[in-house]
Amino acid sequence: MFSKERLLKELDQTPSYEGIDPLELAEKLSALFEIGKTPEGGVTRFPYTDEENKAKTLFRSWMEEAGLEVKEDAVGNLFGTLRGTSPELPVVMTGSHLDSVPNGGAFDGPLGCLSSLLAMKAIAKNGKLKRSIELAVFVDEEGARFKNGIFGSRAMMGEAGPEDYKTFYDEQGSSLYDEMIRNGHQPDRIAEDVRVPEEIYAFLELHIEQGKRLESEGKDIGVVSGIAGPSWTSFTFIGETDHAGNTPMEFRKDTVAAAAEFILAVEKMPRRFSETAVATVGKLNVFPNGTNVISGRTEAVADVRDIDREARDAVIQSMKEAAQTIAESRGLTVEIRDGISIAPVIVPDDIQDIIRQAAEKSGLSTLSLPSGAGHDAMTLGKYVPSGMIFVPSQNGKSHSPEEWTSLPDCIKGVQTVKESLLQLADK
Repeated sequence: MFSKERLLKELDQTPSYEGIDPLELAEKLSALFEIGKTPEGGVTRFPYTDEENKAKTLFRSWMEEAGLEVKEDAVGNLFGTLRGTSPELPVVMTGSHLDSVPNGGAFDGPLGCLSSLLAMKAIAKNGKLKRSIELAVFVDEEGARFKNGIFGSRAMMGEAGPEDYKTFYDEQGSSLYDEMIRNGHQPDRIAEDVRVPEEIYAFLELHIEQGKRLESEGKDIGVVSGIAGPSWTSFTFIGETDHAGNTPMEFRKDTVAAAAEFILAVEKMPRRFSETAVATVGKLNVFPNGTNVISGRTEAVADVRDIDREARDAVIQSMKEAAQTIAESRGLTVEIRDGISIAPVIVPDDIQDIIRQAAEKSGLSTLSLPSGAGHDAMTLGKYVPSGMIFVPSQNGKSHSPEEWTSLPDCIKGVQTVKESLLQLADK
């Protein structure tokens, strides 16, 4: 669980880098943690709520204190700019988000925003840059309230407009559009704030790994090679509902058993096509869902991800074939429906090289690895060269109060962001 005291216990082991204050990072992380803190020791900070407004107001004050030029767009994305000597050139953008999942952790999102802020403060102390650097604090990355994730960066790039905002509702029935208005934003004017790719030279985002590879291999910095695109597919097995006691085993058309066979088959599929592919059946709907009833209908929803779109789609096709085979062998039918499908994003080699060189220049070890989770860098990466820096997650925990990244690892991440931004801003 997060606490400022726990962070500061590691202060003596934290490396020293010019212009970066570990105590400042600990204090700022702690201040954000207090906004939306839950009794379980986590954070609940949904978009367009008092908690998010307080967090953004606080972060805005920190950007202003750092001498950045601060503005907010029509949907609530927050920006702070450190001017370069050639402001007419496309900017280097960096940042993350401040919203959370329900009872989430203290690091996911805020550490990325603070790493960018502290890196830019350190850069500002050391002379002039050619390109301006712009810090972006995006709204509603998690999608926890309106089920519309990675929203702020998509709105900024013109992927969603006011009419789209009216189609998303929270559990209380409030629309995304109405909540923007209630919070003083002007969603109908978002077209005025849409950024064109030519305005942005590159985008850089730091994030906790949300996995165990860096920790298990003893590496300091993860150089993300690509961001896996998720694809959801629903498989509904249809059989016959019967009494669990009076129906002999040989006469059953049990859809739960079919779904179980299918789930075990899915578990083995990804490695047949790609080392980076993953597949999960994370949702089951059983009908009628009675203890003493043989289910006549079971829906299994599969999530497949990979940074290689061709391999990902091959896994999906293999799943579809397996579902048909399993259904036929059991005398069932299966209905297959395609759901969301987001293209993966590959991080350009030169951006990976910049991050790797920045880390190695600072004496830090690196590991190339893919990101299985979605990030704002996934949106920006469709339009401009975009990279991600990972720092270790203790025990791979994320989206929970157990989420933890040590202060030394946080500061190593800030240093890598700083050196990467310096390289990008001078190009």
